[in-house]
Amino acid sequence: MQPASSVRLCAEVIESALLGRKVELSILLPPGTEPQAMPTLPVLYLNDGQDIERLGLQATLAEMFANGLLQPFVLVGIHASEARQQEYGTAAQADYLGRGSMAAAYTRFVLEELLPFVQLHYKVSANSTEAVFAGFSLGGLSAFDLVWHHPAAFARAGAFSGSFWWRSKALDAGYTSADRIMHGLVKAGTLHPLHRFWLQTGTLDEQSDRDGNGVIDSIDDCLDLIEALAGQGLDLSQRLRYVQAEGGRHHPDTWGKVMPDFLLWAFGATAAALPTPIPMVRLQLTPAQPLPEEALISTGAAMAAEESGAQNDSTDEPLPLTPEPAHRMQLARPVEGDFLPYYEKYISLVPEDADPRLMLREQTAEVEAALGALSEEQAQLAYAEGKWTVKQFLLHQIDTERIFAYRALRFARGDSQTLAGFDENEYAENSGANERSMSNLLAEYRATRAATLALLESFTDEQLLRSGTANGARVTVNALLYILPGHERHHLNIFQERYLPVLGVR
Repeated sequence: MQPASSVRLCAEVIESALLGRKVELSILLPPGTEPQAMPTLPVLYLNDGQDIERLGLQATLAEMFANGLLQPFVLVGIHASEARQQEYGTAAQADYLGRGSMAAAYTRFVLEELLPFVQLHYKVSANSTEAVFAGFSLGGLSAFDLVWHHPAAFARAGAFSGSFWWRSKALDAGYTSADRIMHGLVKAGTLHPLHRFWLQTGTLDEQSDRDGNGVIDSIDDCLDLIEALAGQGLDLSQRLRYVQAEGGRHHPDTWGKVMPDFLLWAFGATAAALPTPIPMVRLQLTPAQPLPEEALISTGAAMAAEESGAQNDSTDEPLPLTPEPAHRMQLARPVEGDFLPYYEKYISLVPEDADPRLMLREQTAEVEAALGALSEEQAQLAYAEGKWTVKQFLLHQIDTERIFAYRALRFARGDSQTLAGFDENEYAENSGANERSMSNLLAEYRATRAATLALLESFTDEQLLRSGTANGARVTVNALLYILPGHERHHLNIFQERYLPVLGVR
């Protein structure tokens, strides 16, 4: 028997005909309520419900309920599947890689299967003003899309580090800001009188800066979406709350810490629970500085500052922004004699007139999206007997990038010593990749990519023309710039063609 003050956790499973799978739910009930004798309560539907424990949500809710900060409500956590990248997104359109192909089916599942089930078994309100939909990253984009297009079911949306970069065209294929899908849907749609939005970004969400304005893309994309909402008539002072977490990362640790602000916005017990609404609220999450009391109410362990020096392999280290190019390089496509003929298969994968540095930036997001959504169990799989696991596959990208970048460094500095090749299979066998977590490997991948881009941006035209001998053949620094993204594209193609079917990802 649980104490009356505890937050009750219930587990449910829906057999979804629309998604063709079983959907697990984690239901959190306020203290003192039982499913059989519940009054009709407001409800929060949450994408990525499998992360409730990582977010510390049960403890956060228990403390906030105990302190009288929240009105009673039901939280419905919808567990994502291996097809997360296909089920989340924008229902009207998949992205340029075909991700989000099942987003329309997911929307129908929510409206036609999930809502009737929860409303029947847990007596939650069917009033859209008492229903909130929220999510994290790609799940945040999905939540926003659902609320924007279906205000009769949910009037309010919350997006933690929402993937508003979601685009119809790759960066190296003539991309412009008009290719962002959700922004276009907002501009083409109609604002509903009941619409309310809570949007959050972290200043360390990423390191990319497409337009070179000194603001990372995730913040730019969110602010541009707010501008689109304002253009549709949204009163920013009354119907929007934008939280920019200083020191916040694209990670459940940050999202768990800003969760109290969202909960107070969505289900605060009194109108005075939050400061007077303003377009932007900044929360300081850097460990060395305290959180502003007027902006965020402490919730014990869920709001504690990160312990100095604590080891946590699930926390991605923040990356610095890649510096501006030290020189304006005159890139030229490598020609025969600039590289070992074997590398032609990589260079051929770099589109004509593409900037290989921009291609590397684009691939960083692609790798994180593709591999970051996998479970630890999936990451231990190989597509055939004797082939690399996903973890070994990822560490091979890291190892190879370091070696190619090292060759570029040596030759750019005028080093004439011959450099040996390496046995990729021997490296994979001795890498220890399978003993590491995916989050740890992805953190190393991002750190390596940031260092590589900083090095490439530093080269002068003269340095690009320099060459040396590696793996028994001459190669120019310029050719190595093209080999790097071409090599990764080659392996990403293998991942899509051979790994995804084995992983059960469509």
